[in-house]
Amino acid sequence: DEAVRRLLAVGGDLDHIGGVDNFCWPSVEYHPQHNPDGKFKAAQLVRSCLALKDLCHAYGIPLLSGKDSMYVDGLLPGAYGEMHRVSGLPTLFFTAVSVLNNLSQALSLEWKRPGDLIYLVGDTRPELGGSEFYELLGYVGLSVPQVNPEAFLPYYRLLSQAGQLELLASAHGLYRGGLAVHLALSSLAAGLGLEVDLSRVAPDLPDYAALYSESAGRFLVSLDPADAPRLEDLFAGQPLALIGQVQSDPTFKIIRHGRTLLETPLATLRTAWERRFGGLV
Repeated sequence: DEAVRRLLAVGGDLDHIGGVDNFCWPSVEYHPQHNPDGKFKAAQLVRSCLALKDLCHAYGIPLLSGKDSMYVDGLLPGAYGEMHRVSGLPTLFFTAVSVLNNLSQALSLEWKRPGDLIYLVGDTRPELGGSEFYELLGYVGLSVPQVNPEAFLPYYRLLSQAGQLELLASAHGLYRGGLAVHLALSSLAAGLGLEVDLSRVAPDLPDYAALYSESAGRFLVSLDPADAPRLEDLFAGQPLALIGQVQSDPTFKIIRHGRTLLETPLATLRTAWERRFGGLV
């Protein structure tokens, strides 16, 4: 789903997507001493293949090619010279390509003009399991983002249609980090501030969920206010919410239910984004 959204966010054709799958997996060969969880890793591989099949069928994506690295294992020395077998996390990398029929319909993530309106496409749910926010707090969580092609595809097609009609000034999918992070990325890319009101985003959820949930199926789009009625008519009955406006003042401001959640200069966000990891790597 993320690969599909990344293509749609730059103007790709939803009906002409091809995929490449790359399995990076630890050994599935069972051995009672050296690989006691080999059968479990094999079961994970089977389930991953089934999920890949289901999603490719749902989105109509043929697999053009692929490869696998099935022995992502190694030995690392312990504190006393002993050796420990370690395995990489089972991972399926998915790459997708599409067709851009008209270069004038290409989209990018940065806001284009002060005064443009900012809309959120898609629903925000309490799905923070495995999120960047939970990792920062030392949590894991159980409610991971769910992918629902049956619900997503109708408005994915509308988003593609809006791009073809050249209604959109910018588009950007929401991925790791959630809404707050990707609002910041679009502002940093443009060098323009924003004022956003998240009162209409999952109003019954706590502030942190509205800001940092990593629910799938979501986009940020911006456009000229004159085109807003056409976009809202196009998306009638689908999840679309006006959440804010691009500002010339380089300030990043988010409010919700009448309270200011965040107000900071873009320069502060840029410093955080570009700061080196230091001793972490």
